[in-house]
Amino acid sequence: MFQSSSIVVKILIQKLMNVSKFIILFMLILSSLIAISCDSASDKGAYDKTPKMRAALAEKGSVHGKGGIIVTGTSSIELEPDMATLSLGIESSASTVSEARDNASISINEMLDVMKNVGIDDEDIQTTAFNIYPQYEYIEVRDDNGRVRGVQELVGFTVSNMLMVTVKNLDDIGGIIDKITDAGGNDVRFNSINFGIQDPIPYQSQLRKLAVDDGITKASQLAEYSGVKLGSITMITDYSSQASIAQDKAVFAERAMAIPSTSINPGSLNLSMQVDMIFEIEN
Repeated sequence: MFQSSSIVVKILIQKLMNVSKFIILFMLILSSLIAISCDSASDKGAYDKTPKMRAALAEKGSVHGKGGIIVTGTSSIELEPDMATLSLGIESSASTVSEARDNASISINEMLDVMKNVGIDDEDIQTTAFNIYPQYEYIEVRDDNGRVRGVQELVGFTVSNMLMVTVKNLDDIGGIIDKITDAGGNDVRFNSINFGIQDPIPYQSQLRKLAVDDGITKASQLAEYSGVKLGSITMITDYSSQASIAQDKAVFAERAMAIPSTSINPGSLNLSMQVDMIFEIEN
């Protein structure tokens, strides 16, 4: 009887093993079919990728399954700035909120009047921050048990009103800054000055052409140095929706130091752009 049971158990185990092998084989076949399907979908949709995704494929050297020469073309134009952006405002402190707010209002209105007198339009003046916050002093007091402890005592309030002002007349930018800050008196706060180009869009076409020319030159050199023949362009990616503005840091530091005086040096700015390009290698 025990021998018969043992034989039955062996038969069951053998069948289970056969079923397990079948399941494993089925899963392997299914995984292979899914992988092939994904690869086909990926190749089919390669042309539908966004420029940045196509550029990522290019960086891996596998654009549409082909190799090539990949370069980045850059361009830059040096220009004189035609505008300045001032970050400045008023910070006034008093024992009460109303007094601090009134003092700040008087000072900011004086500054606004000067801005209009020097030709700054209302649309070029923007409030960037308005804050009212308390001021405390740390004092020591003695409680009924004779122990000394520190407490905060409210001593007043501060009202801050900050502006972003665009100045389009740089002929006397130093004098304009002096007049505005003088109007604010001791409550004035001057944070920064930045120079820029009012409308960089007209320069985009020139920058783009220079960037493409630079990319073609680089690709031609790479082909020559590596002993291959340069083919046609298969892809161009323009990362720049508009030209970026870069300031000369050394000049900017000089300008920042010159803010308290009437000598302001706008210096120069660089508009730049870059494009990624892929070229075929001809056989």
